[in-house]
Amino acid sequence: MSFRVLYIARSALLAQQAALDITSGNIANVNTPGYTRRRPVLVPIVAQPGAQGTGVLLLRIQEFRVRYLEQQLRSTTARHAAAESDERVLQRIAAILGEPATDDVGIAALLERFLDALRDAAYSPADLSRRQLLLQRAEAFAQALNRIGQDLEQLRQELFGQAQQQLDALNPLLQRLAELNLRRASSPEGSETAIALADEQARLLDTLARQLPITTTQDERGMITVSLAGHVLVSGGSALRLELRQRLDDASGERSAQVWLVAESGTPIASVPLEQGELASLLHHYNVTLDGQERTTGFSLVRELNGWVAEVVGRINAVLAQGYGLEDTGPTPPGRALFQGTTLQTVRLAADVAADARALPLSAAPGQPDDGTIAWRLLDELQQPVFSGGRTARGAYSAIVTQLGTLQAQVQERRQWLQMSQQQLEAQRQALEGVNLDEEALNLIRYQKAFEAAARVASVAASLLETLIRMGS
Repeated sequence: MSFRVLYIARSALLAQQAALDITSGNIANVNTPGYTRRRPVLVPIVAQPGAQGTGVLLLRIQEFRVRYLEQQLRSTTARHAAAESDERVLQRIAAILGEPATDDVGIAALLERFLDALRDAAYSPADLSRRQLLLQRAEAFAQALNRIGQDLEQLRQELFGQAQQQLDALNPLLQRLAELNLRRASSPEGSETAIALADEQARLLDTLARQLPITTTQDERGMITVSLAGHVLVSGGSALRLELRQRLDDASGERSAQVWLVAESGTPIASVPLEQGELASLLHHYNVTLDGQERTTGFSLVRELNGWVAEVVGRINAVLAQGYGLEDTGPTPPGRALFQGTTLQTVRLAADVAADARALPLSAAPGQPDDGTIAWRLLDELQQPVFSGGRTARGAYSAIVTQLGTLQAQVQERRQWLQMSQQQLEAQRQALEGVNLDEEALNLIRYQKAFEAAARVASVAASLLETLIRMGS
């Protein structure tokens, strides 16, 4: 009988020691991202017929993982990451435009200064200093447009580079998930190894969810299948690669970026439309917001600004084409223009006018240096609501900036709401899966007392066995 007591005590010591190890592991990983708390599942050992008392066995380790909550959290994470990226990009764009404008910064302010110089020149069209000031203001206006165009294009290329870097970092994660699938399938369910592998899988999926709107399923062996837009990225021990490719429209010259699924052999499978995630945000701004040749109904800032520049330049040149410079004598207007180019990056002063302020066609008739009819006509043209949407030149530009501001406000509101939702889901996840130090401290004491009691049983059983041996000798 004493031998059976020793066996029972031995099983208790091993089981309580394992429980202490599991509890200690929980405490040690209280701040480890992606770690889920463990609990020992202890069951009695089935006794032999006629035996009194049984031992205890550590059947398995229980993990507290709520998969539906994790999937919901990842979906919210992808949307929140997209909103954060949208907000950052739009803030960069607003800074490039110099909005909200001050007295000396911003297109609207420079346009107003150009109109002031035009008004002064209209009052005294023969004054060369006023003509020169008008040219300086016109050049400053054109240079500001050039700078904005170049900065927006530079930002666009920067976004493409960021998207490329993110994809380069995501492909190893996909391959790692495939490797974990194989290891997880060969690990006994309920073992510490299987749970640790599941934690690493969860951490990788959380990282992927910031960039891509992934969905996941898990089989009975713990292998994760990762899907993106209806395409399987990871299945079993195999994973596809993601590549960022540019597409050039030969007809329009438009460049767009797409994410492609590529097999391990390098064969392209399909392009993947992205709805959420930081990567989707970067590609949206590259393909739409900052694409001057965008043809969809989406808000393309560069397209809108290029259209505004073309209209302003066209109307200015159309009015000035009817005028004469100080030294023009011909019966017909020379048809000079103030600007050439019709986009942000191409607009600049016309060469003949830039070289000689006398060539500015401000008069309605030749040989009339004090006639400022054309200058007054141009001033009236730019201040009348004849531009797109029935606005003035400045009003048309302000409408574009207002649209950008409205979009910023919407994105900020969406980001704040999603951030709150993400925090609430994360708090729920932590409450269900995370480590509670107070609870672990109580468990530590409970398992310690059980271990000490089992050790006492072993000591008593050893003493009884020694007495029996003495009696028999």
